Amino acid sequence: MASQPSSTTGRRPARLSRDSIVNAALTFLDREGWDALTINALATQLGTKGPSLYNHVHSLDDLRRTVRMRVVGDIINMLNTVGQGRTRDDAVIAMASAYRSYAHHHPGRYSAFTRMPLGGDDPEFTEATRAAAAPVISVLGSYGLDGENAFYAALEFWSAMHGFVLLEMTGAMNGIDTDAVYSDMVMRLASGMERR
Repeated sequence: MASQPSSTTGRRPARLSRDSIVNAALTFLDREGWDALTINALATQLGTKGPSLYNHVHSLDDLRRTVRMRVVGDIINMLNTVGQGRTRDDAVIAMASAYRSYAHHHPGRYSAFTRMPLGGDDPEFTEATRAAAAPVISVLGSYGLDGENAFYAALEFWSAMHGFVLLEMTGAMNGIDTDAVYSDMVMRLASGMERR
């Protein structure tokens, strides 16, 4: 009878690629958080050694930047999907709810999204984050806002939603009906659009 391969080394690690590493990093972020993401920690999750990852990513900064860009793309796609065919209050409520849900279901990814300034020294990331506002700016057009007015209104919306989500995630709003408060906040912001 032929001998079976030894299983003492455990299962063989999955074949690595840049995409598989970035996908693993996204999963890692939601479980462990942004500050825990290192090349060695991610390699351990993948069942390999840190140097193996450097065949596919140049550095931890390269990995983190790629993760941020992927998250921005995911958020753009999500907002475009939920806003499709909707206008005004209907679109604003749908987008705000989807944004909040994303932050709660993907806390590590959400943290990655908010880690770099919108006007930082990475032009591609700056352009990507501005593109993330495009679906909201499009909806704000149904309130008669355009150009810089729509962009700044989108920033105001984002600031309010981000602040609310952070308060929820840190437990500062425990004991409060946050669904009702969030919906009311979004509708107050939307009604303000009418008067601008």
